[in-house]
Amino acid sequence: MLSIIYIIFMSLLAGILSGIVGMASLTLYPVLLSLGIPPITANATITVANSIGGFGSVVSSIKELNGHWKQAIQIALISTAGGVCGALILIHSSNASFQKFVPIFILMAGIMILVPNKKTKTNEPKPKSKFVSTISWVGVLGVGMYSGYFGAGAGLLMIGVLSKVVHERYAVYNAFRNFAAAINNATAAVMFIFMLSIDWAVVLPLMFGLFVGNYIGPIIVRFIPSKVIKLVVGCFALILSAYLAYQAYF
Repeated sequence: MLSIIYIIFMSLLAGILSGIVGMASLTLYPVLLSLGIPPITANATITVANSIGGFGSVVSSIKELNGHWKQAIQIALISTAGGVCGALILIHSSNASFQKFVPIFILMAGIMILVPNKKTKTNEPKPKSKFVSTISWVGVLGVGMYSGYFGAGAGLLMIGVLSKVVHERYAVYNAFRNFAAAINNATAAVMFIFMLSIDWAVVLPLMFGLFVGNYIGPIIVRFIPSKVIKLVVGCFALILSAYLAYQAYF
């Protein structure tokens, strides 16, 4: 009983963080490991739970998605294509050694979030070259692939990439990330259910906490100025990358 309460509480916290910046896997992965669940099973179980729980953030983000559905769907499709590739890699993996690269990826995300977009004299975002635009979309595909494979820190990475791709306030491109993550997780979850071991005993409490938390997260974002939340998220990413680097290499 205590373990169920623990899982619900941690998944609620993870859902709130996920709705704000996308940290469900990064928060819940060590929680499931502490319960004795093997790494790949833990990763797959979180993805399955988030396939439903993550839609709480989509429901809560409808206000920001309205008027932007075309771009949101485009981002989701590219991200999901990468996610399918990443999921296939995970299915044929025997360990989670890729997590050693997480600190590097999160450091990159923090830098991207903190470096401001260049503005023109009219205060509009400076038009990007085709090369930069292509690299940005490849970044969306790459983060989707990483999300399908491991997922921890993928939300921060996607926020970093979208901060350069989408010229809107934080709440809008965070809504794009929430939508893309929900589609990506749902697709990967179907693959994992048929091809990997899932710890079904913890899926339902995870789903409940994640759905409620994911619904709350985007609401919080609406009341925080974009500059403030980007500064906090960017600094947090830098600190987190240092902490994870210490864990991974020392």
